[in-house]
Amino acid sequence: MLRSFLTSCITILRIKAAMAADTIQAYLEHGTIQNSVNFPAAALPERKEGSIRVTVATQNVPGMLAYISDVFAKHGINILQQINTSRGDLAYNVIDVELGADTIDLKDLQKELTMHDGVLSSRILFGVAGAGYARNIEGSYFV
Repeated sequence: MLRSFLTSCITILRIKAAMAADTIQAYLEHGTIQNSVNFPAAALPERKEGSIRVTVATQNVPGMLAYISDVFAKHGINILQQINTSRGDLAYNVIDVELGADTIDLKDLQKELTMHDGVLSSRILFGVAGAGYARNIEGSYFV
């Protein structure tokens, strides 16, 4: 009986470990958040070929979504799809953008997005999963 109990426990731990790995992979590759204690659940369908996915974590205050949209518009970038979800004081945005024919400096764009008052962090998802993370800590920019 004890052996059966231990076997069940080990099986459950393996299943939970696999689920955690899948959750982290979805976040790194797609910006998807699921089963989080602090962040709201968020997922967009697969991004269109040639598009770039941007995630922005902000304080949940009026005007943040408008600010984010304005930054993209100012740089001539079209938003293909987006989702904004919130939990308490935190909002999380997943945005797929289409780059036009003009070359855009994504580092400058990300810095402008991240350094606005109320923006906590941003990620630009393309290429290597997990790359492209930036953070605003008390007005200082960290990449």
